[in-house]
Amino acid sequence: MPAENHKTYLELAIEDGQAEFTHEGKTERIRYIAANHSERWTDPEEKIRAEFWAELIYKYEYDPKRIKFEVRVPRRTPNDSADLVIYKDDEAKDPYFVFEIKRADISDAEFTQAIEQACGNRSGLDAPFCGAIAGLTRRLLRFDDRKKYPPGERDHNHLTDIPIRYGKPPEWRFYKDKPGQDLSAVPREELRSAIRKCHQTLWEGGRRSPIAAFGEFCKIVFVKYRDEKNPDHLEGEPYAFQRRSEESSDHLAKRIFKLYATEQEKEPGVFTDQINRPLAKVTQEDLILGRKSS
Repeated sequence: MPAENHKTYLELAIEDGQAEFTHEGKTERIRYIAANHSERWTDPEEKIRAEFWAELIYKYEYDPKRIKFEVRVPRRTPNDSADLVIYKDDEAKDPYFVFEIKRADISDAEFTQAIEQACGNRSGLDAPFCGAIAGLTRRLLRFDDRKKYPPGERDHNHLTDIPIRYGKPPEWRFYKDKPGQDLSAVPREELRSAIRKCHQTLWEGGRRSPIAAFGEFCKIVFVKYRDEKNPDHLEGEPYAFQRRSEESSDHLAKRIFKLYATEQEKEPGVFTDQINRPLAKVTQEDLILGRKSS
């Protein structure tokens, strides 16, 4: 979230004339000026896309003239299109990053489907990066020539964050006390949304009781909090409780279990049980990966 007067990225875009609202009520639309594209504002997915589009401009420094909407994907079904595409060139002939945008409250199964759709569109457009965006839940993947990941890879090619202005993808996303890259507090409603999403994932659609899911959630947040407050972390070091670029989910899970075991030794009376959940799925949430648990 931008610091200037606590305005959202979209509010900055409106203020700068990058976008505008037209009509009112049920017919209200948002128009993206540089792309000459407009959509119904009543669509929940459009609200997610608009804020993320503005984030690409103000946080990641991409030229709005190089961000295109509803890009038709060759070799896919006639009506298939990518929600957002960043291009490397002004002529929009060299795709760089392809995004699939979904509403914030989708299920885990729906989000997995969104990832596959993003990957399919990326393949059709021959772009090196793709991502699925559903509010706070995000998944970014790389398929560039450097390591030649196969089209079906979805784990080892994890991307920790979007590169700034076509730069080198960051190895980690968050660093202790590093300006612009440290953890930050989030608005209360965003925190509530993240907690609900994490609990939904742990609940597993009813396969686990709500109380058991909450217990597992507490263990994970406890480890994250202790990692943030670890006095041994030096300024500029990455936090341990986050996924490294191109790190497999299994490797991440082993590190989280190790962190938990260390805290158990320090506080044996706090949590006596082991974490009873594979962590690869849980740690995709921004509450765990990228939000300050204060």
